[in-house]
Amino acid sequence: MLTLGVLLGFAGPAAADAGPTVGIAAAPAKQGQPDGRSRFSLLVQPGQKVGDELLVLNAGSTDQRLHVYATDAFDTADGAFALLDGSATPAGAGTWVRFDAGARDTVLTLAAGAQALVPFTVTVPATATPGDHAAGVVVSVASSAGQVTVDRRLATRLYVRVRGTVQPSLTVRSVTAAQPVGGDPFSAPTTITAVVANTGDVALTARATANLRTWFGRPVGTAGSRDVAELLPGATRTLTFDVGRVARAGYLEPQLTLVPVADADAYGFALPPVVGRGTSVAVPWLLLGVALAASAGLGVVVLRRRRAAVLEATPGSAGVAEPQEAARETAAVKPTPTPQTAAGGRS
Repeated sequence: MLTLGVLLGFAGPAAADAGPTVGIAAAPAKQGQPDGRSRFSLLVQPGQKVGDELLVLNAGSTDQRLHVYATDAFDTADGAFALLDGSATPAGAGTWVRFDAGARDTVLTLAAGAQALVPFTVTVPATATPGDHAAGVVVSVASSAGQVTVDRRLATRLYVRVRGTVQPSLTVRSVTAAQPVGGDPFSAPTTITAVVANTGDVALTARATANLRTWFGRPVGTAGSRDVAELLPGATRTLTFDVGRVARAGYLEPQLTLVPVADADAYGFALPPVVGRGTSVAVPWLLLGVALAASAGLGVVVLRRRRAAVLEATPGSAGVAEPQEAARETAAVKPTPTPQTAAGGRS
């Protein structure tokens, strides 16, 4: 996989250790000179054939054998514009590019400091769908570094924009808010994560704004706005925003607003904002633990009191045995009446 930077243009030699240097440079050109473009951007009709030129320079200190070819482009997970590996077979716009005599690639040998103009054509199939088709024109040079062969590659972006009715579309597939377990229930670090997809047929950038609400729509935090790097048609991107510290309110509603932007040089339309919302649980774990512990303690106290009440109310229990025993002892010592002698009786 070859990952491209934001700008691929005419450059000096690559850094090298002591000894011969190896360096390549390339840029879009007209009439044998760089024309200031950083990429190829072609606006064409289905079935149309157009031509362009790439100026290639051997920026090293020795003769170099340069391999020039085209291949398909795609977006990496972190948003970089990338090309297929040299061993992979393209299936999209990379197959529309032809060099001398209709060849898929071309090879040239340049002396140190020499340059060459490489013309090529792009033939768009009649069945090509409207919208953006991305590829790259690659210049590759192989050199030896000890027992290892190093393949240095430099690529220039190629956008083939096919005319027709286009359907630009960005979609927010999911939005979630997350807080770490434990910690301060009134102030927890909070992040918003959103998954965005280009479900249309036009390459788009966007301005993204993330914010957070809780019960009854009350705002509790915002992550501000930032630019989203270009998404090619079919690409998916995961965005993460730091909201700051937010109370664990039990319920959070994250929201992401996207303002899509198409290439102004190719498309003159403005696109409406896209809004995505989600729901997340923000459990105040510390308060919940305290409440559970207090409930457990209260439950133990209530249970003990109930048991004591049951024992007091049960007949024959240890609590009523002593009065019954005392009654028996009193009855056992009750005095017996003595017969009285009548007055004047015998003594």
